[in-house]
Amino acid sequence: MAEAVESALGENHHLIVEAGTGTGKTLAYLVPAILSGKRVVISTGTKNLQEQLYFKDLPFLQSLFKRPLAVCYMKGRANYLCRQKLYDAERESLLFGLEEMSEFEVIRNWEVTTKTGDRSELRELQEKSSAWWKLDARSDLCSGQKCKQFDRCFITEMHRRAAESDIIVVNHHLFFADLAVRDEPFGGILPDYSAVIFDEAHEIEDVAGQYFGMTVSNLQVQELIKDTAAVSRRKLFATPELDRSLIHLGDRTEEFFALFPQEGRHGFRDHE
Repeated sequence: MAEAVESALGENHHLIVEAGTGTGKTLAYLVPAILSGKRVVISTGTKNLQEQLYFKDLPFLQSLFKRPLAVCYMKGRANYLCRQKLYDAERESLLFGLEEMSEFEVIRNWEVTTKTGDRSELRELQEKSSAWWKLDARSDLCSGQKCKQFDRCFITEMHRRAAESDIIVVNHHLFFADLAVRDEPFGGILPDYSAVIFDEAHEIEDVAGQYFGMTVSNLQVQELIKDTAAVSRRKLFATPELDRSLIHLGDRTEEFFALFPQEGRHGFRDHE
């Protein structure tokens, strides 16, 4: 397999390999990828496998190579802390309840010491932390280079590391998110690369469909309503009329999605 991967990388052709668990396929593609001299993206099916590659398999290979390996891993923006949101939350009332206040203290203390801002370092934080949801680096509320913390931003630092790396470890969601916006001005998430290796490639069909299709859900609209209400208060453009409009939108959204069957796939039919 390693020789086949080496040939595919050297001659720029596709290769599909199937091998059982525990047969060493990870090392069989990592070694030729490192030796290729090209920038190679490794895309995994899960974040757990992504972290295994970065924190276990690649350090093992580093012990066998004399030269330092230039590697990094990248995740979606929601996995990283937004420093500006954190600092804003210290001055403005964004948190509710003792649980969110307690989580905020944990995140604030961690921000001083973390080098990556990656949520996976916060083992003590609940998976569904509402405080983190208000402080993560999702792009919908990001001001980009206009942000006061741009040079210290964890997303900025992630992109810097990627630009200096030969091996970039991502997950399928991030890879196809990048592919979906790559043709847009300043839309690319990943730096330019020469080859990509999909680990657990049988999962990419569903993921690709998510990024090259279109979905609208009740939850998405309700989250938009919550975000709009929160931003309007924080930026001081909230009005009673806006609040009434958001409530009306929420009610109509609930009614609209209640018209659809709750399970299974159903085609649209012509109705008057």
